[in-house]
Amino acid sequence: MNNSTTLHPNVDRQSSKLKRGLGFIDLWGIGVGALIGGGIFTVIGPAVAQAGPALFVAFVIAGIIAILSCFSYAELASLWPYQGASYAYSKFAFSPINKNLGRLIALWCAGLYFLSFAFAAGAVNLGFAGYFNYLFPFLPATVVAPIVSILITGLLLLGITTTGKVNTIFSVIQVLSLLAIVCIAIFSNPGGPFQHSDFLPNGWTGVFGATALIAFGQMQVEAVLTVGEEAKQPRRNLPLAQISALITVVILYILTGYGVVSSADPASLAESKAPLTLAIENILPGIGAVLIAIAALTATGTSTIGCLLGSSRMLYAAAREKAVPSFLNKVNAKTGVPQTAIVFTGIIALGTTFMSTMGYGKAISIAVGAAVFSNWLMMAIMNIALIVVRVKRPELKASFRYPINYKNIPILAIVAAIAALWILTYIEPIPLFIGITWLLFITGWYFVYSKNRWDYLDEEEMERITKTD
Repeated sequence: MNNSTTLHPNVDRQSSKLKRGLGFIDLWGIGVGALIGGGIFTVIGPAVAQAGPALFVAFVIAGIIAILSCFSYAELASLWPYQGASYAYSKFAFSPINKNLGRLIALWCAGLYFLSFAFAAGAVNLGFAGYFNYLFPFLPATVVAPIVSILITGLLLLGITTTGKVNTIFSVIQVLSLLAIVCIAIFSNPGGPFQHSDFLPNGWTGVFGATALIAFGQMQVEAVLTVGEEAKQPRRNLPLAQISALITVVILYILTGYGVVSSADPASLAESKAPLTLAIENILPGIGAVLIAIAALTATGTSTIGCLLGSSRMLYAAAREKAVPSFLNKVNAKTGVPQTAIVFTGIIALGTTFMSTMGYGKAISIAVGAAVFSNWLMMAIMNIALIVVRVKRPELKASFRYPINYKNIPILAIVAAIAALWILTYIEPIPLFIGITWLLFITGWYFVYSKNRWDYLDEEEMERITKTD
């Protein structure tokens, strides 16, 4: 670490430009909104095809692993509440082993997150347009999807406070709508999943396969942490917001997994393009579809916000240290947001949105599958990062501490890391290949471009820049 008292050349340029406009509720809303959009409306069909009536069990397993990993993220966030989240955590956690290793893993995290969610935003925009078309049939999805992509990019450019407030309102609406839906579904047939003669049609292999898929709904577990320098009281609010948002969503996921099988046949759900709509229409025709549309519109909207928000902040964090081209670190003096990174991310999302509307949905779905690979790998890395920090930096005292430790080692973080790596073995071959290929590309980028350009900001310099509490 550089202990010099001389200001880093980036400090004067960057300090006081990002604005702290997000309180706890706003951060919770970003976490909930980012997490809900993908999982409930995207993965139920293929997940139930593998798990059958035991769908909710897959949600329980995925939820437990995610929460255990969330504790690792939370402790790291309380130590280093900076933009880019896992980018910063990896850099500082692994650098005591080797500075190049810390930088490389940081770039892995930034690259995996950026590509995954810039592309995922395009698919989510098309989903939003589809549900919008249900309410307003005269507006085709091919027109609405690009407009939504542009509008949400514009929203992010207005400033983090405005973005946070809009996102919070949408998040509350979707939580209440989904809660109403699952309560209606479960009360219609409380014992639903257990009434099927074959509870595990594909055995536990099917349940674990569904668990791997369900990660798409938990990919944005990190979204709220990527705005560390735009959060008020970050060392307190970031860990609490992340954990509370994930617990909220995991409970909703489990209830939804139980409820859909209670109100519709698993085989029909597996074949349906809109399984949640099918489930609620069975017990509440007409009104149920409107409820689903409202929940889906708000959920997909906040999911796109989370995609663009997290991706742009990852890009900004890497650009600030010249690990990627530095023009991407420009911050608007008036709004206090990294406008160049937002515009760049928005352009990619708009491009993938056009690809989706032109019938290249298959390619987008493969990219989303690679994002699932990224999610489980990043969860494993963050658990390992915390273990390394506890061993290499025992003097660090985090304001949030991972529970259940033995000789300063977080036992459950080891379990979570192993579980995340194990779930990777259930990822389909093509997404797995794409994910590994992308990692190799990032590694090549590091040695060819980043290594000799990296303008390293150490912990002392980051504190000067961010003036965190």
